[in-house]
Amino acid sequence: MRRSVKQLTIASFLAGVLLASCAAAATDIPPRPSAGCSAATIETGGPLQRTVDVDGVSRAYLLDVPASVTPKKPVPLLFDFHGFGHSAAGVWKVSKFHELAARDGFITVYPDGLPVTLRGQQAAGWDIFTNEHNRDVAFTARVLDHLEHAYCIDLARIFVTGFSNGAFFSHLLGCRMADRIAAIAPVSGGRIPPPCDPGRGVPVLIHHGRQDPRIDVADARAARDAWIEKNGCREHVSDDCEWHRQCRDGADVGYCEDDGVHYWPVAATERIWKFFQAHPLAPAALGKGRQ
Repeated sequence: MRRSVKQLTIASFLAGVLLASCAAAATDIPPRPSAGCSAATIETGGPLQRTVDVDGVSRAYLLDVPASVTPKKPVPLLFDFHGFGHSAAGVWKVSKFHELAARDGFITVYPDGLPVTLRGQQAAGWDIFTNEHNRDVAFTARVLDHLEHAYCIDLARIFVTGFSNGAFFSHLLGCRMADRIAAIAPVSGGRIPPPCDPGRGVPVLIHHGRQDPRIDVADARAARDAWIEKNGCREHVSDDCEWHRQCRDGADVGYCEDDGVHYWPVAATERIWKFFQAHPLAPAALGKGRQ
């Protein structure tokens, strides 16, 4: 159904008001300093090549720490997971969160996947099929542990995004690490993995193209509907995207669909970061998740 200009204007206004109110509420949640806030000095720059040991396997990631990040001041941390057959260096160039990080003062981390088999092909990616003892969930937790001790991280503002296979994995992390991850933003991904019982509402912003030849838009819509149900959202407004609000634990669900294919929309990076800023992890949500 075609909507009038007046209807679109009203919907856009309402969505803007709701986003502004969410952002205002987010500022009421104070930073929660990590153990690294006691460090006198930190290393800045990027992308910095780093490795951690996970069950005897050396795992690699890129770290970007803007010069505006200083010791003892808690800052947000954003994980960005690459797609199947891609790399940390590749997604660093495409999503460009490091540019926003330099502007707004937060740390970004870009993990490198190990070989996985999807649709009969093997390439670097993320295990999205193993629920218990998942090597990549363990990798994410290990990197997070390390960064929380090496830098002054705001434990209320740890976020996850990802593209394609990385988007699927961000859904999984929303299900498995909701006690540590405040919000997720899958781009060109698909359905959430069963079982998914995060123990609290998880804020989610999904981007997907209707012409995506690799991951059917129906999968993204199914993920949207599943999170709406899990989060118990009761209100819906639309502008360029759908916004489902009045959810448990303030866990809004956003859904942005366009006529694109399997790609990272230009507008996604800024929109995701604004969504993340409006959805920190509330103190009441602590402990309401499972790893």
